Amino acid sequence: MTTPYLALGLAGTHLVELTTNRALLSRWDALPVAYSVLGIDRVDGSAPAPVTLTSSAVGATLAGATKYGRFLFTATPQRDHPYNIARRVASLAHLSRGRSGLLIGVRDVYAPEGPKEAPAWGGAGLGGGAPLNAQTAYDAACAVRALEQSWPHDSIIGDRDTGILVESNRIVHVDIDNSFSIAGPLNAPEPATGASVIAWYAATVADIPPVSGNNPIELVLGDAGSVPVVALGEEPPAAAVAGVVLRANLEQSVADLLDTAERWLADGFATIALGGSLRAALNLPAPAPRPSSARAAFPLPQPRVSL
Repeated sequence: MTTPYLALGLAGTHLVELTTNRALLSRWDALPVAYSVLGIDRVDGSAPAPVTLTSSAVGATLAGATKYGRFLFTATPQRDHPYNIARRVASLAHLSRGRSGLLIGVRDVYAPEGPKEAPAWGGAGLGGGAPLNAQTAYDAACAVRALEQSWPHDSIIGDRDTGILVESNRIVHVDIDNSFSIAGPLNAPEPATGASVIAWYAATVADIPPVSGNNPIELVLGDAGSVPVVALGEEPPAAAVAGVVLRANLEQSVADLLDTAERWLADGFATIALGGSLRAALNLPAPAPRPSSARAAFPLPQPRVSL
């Protein structure tokens, strides 16, 4: 049986605590866990904390202030259009050099709902909207993956002889028309480490994503997934699992969480080498690139003679 890895789940108050305490942040950065979920309380159905920080903003802070720690930031289409989620996913991967990924959920407990007929995304007041359900969240995950891959990293060639900086004909439209209508492409290139890991939260079997043939979900957290969430103070599951997310409750501190994580790592959980991409840490294969038949967004660039 493969030794399970350990991950950490941080709620709103813990994000505030971690980002305002340099000693805790250094300790977190040196812990050989697989990753941490930033703002897990946004998507796991628990009550909101009295204070919180935006998950992706905390990710940006950690990416710049640390060297090793890996993380999933949480997002849902209830608050954000998938194009905006994709921009954050790509930006954080660039900032962290691949140490980041996305945990997508159906609902965000901190976000207001939109109009009754279209509670997802419609709350931004910019028109449109979609049902607030698993299909919408899954369609958002598919859009994020397609958008992040729409501008291949290796299309940036910087050829001084021809004056061609980017093989722009390889930047493609995503042409999505499901819960969301997106032509694309994303206005940022794919990270050097490749497409980011996309995870899903499923507390029950009813929360399992409605997967399609080109499934972008690579990791399922929660009791219905391969990585269950265990509350701090409880024992690790006896069943064989890929990993465990150890989650602190609001009355428990980040220091309490790190203390227990250190004990569990010493008692047999797999230690994951510090640094490196989240994809490499989880030993996940790279997703297939966008199909070669995808519609080019720009014409073939022409060489220019240097002056």
